[in-house]
Amino acid sequence: MTTEGLKPVQLRVSSIVDAVEQSLREQILDQGIPSGSPVRETDVARVFNIARPTAKAAIERLVATGLLRRDAHKSARVPTLSAEDVNDLYSTRILLESAICWSLAEQRNLPATAAACIEQLRAVPTDAPPRQFVEPDIAFHSELTRQAGGTRLARIHGSLMQEMRLCMAQVQAHRLIPPNIIIDEHQEIADAIAAGDGPTAANALRSHLVRARTALVAYLESTEAP
Repeated sequence: MTTEGLKPVQLRVSSIVDAVEQSLREQILDQGIPSGSPVRETDVARVFNIARPTAKAAIERLVATGLLRRDAHKSARVPTLSAEDVNDLYSTRILLESAICWSLAEQRNLPATAAACIEQLRAVPTDAPPRQFVEPDIAFHSELTRQAGGTRLARIHGSLMQEMRLCMAQVQAHRLIPPNIIIDEHQEIADAIAAGDGPTAANALRSHLVRARTALVAYLESTEAP
């Protein structure tokens, strides 16, 4: 499938580059532009009726966050994540976030915003596009990270989560894990932090991410071309 799947939308934000970037982001995360699809400046400019430099600026922003990849002298493409990519991303998160959860639990330092993120997850309709569930999911983990450390830790985690969006969107798009299980796992992490139980918080985080990693790797391996 090519960028023929692109859809024009009403642009509501002040910056055209911001608006095009947001629309492309949403279509990538919702699988409207599937893995491996090229996202060409000429196509984006034509579909959104904008100048080519504006299209290029929006695409380059997505390249910078990892939602698109560009090889030298080639069009940007939606990354096709391999099982190795998924294992690497989730393993890195497990190392980082298990320590964060343990540290927060030692201080019984659960941010109120984390509970709000869980409630947002509960409110997402079952037929909602993947990104509507992914965003509060990411926000939950980001709030824990911000509570645990300073700007450097948040920056490291934020960079990692940009790439993770592709993984998490695929988990939702292909319904690999029921949303209620994901919500319950977030609640378990939050409860352990609030109770001051570091080992349980870290283990709950690890189990949560291992489940997602295992499901996505199995899916990718089952769909690989022979």
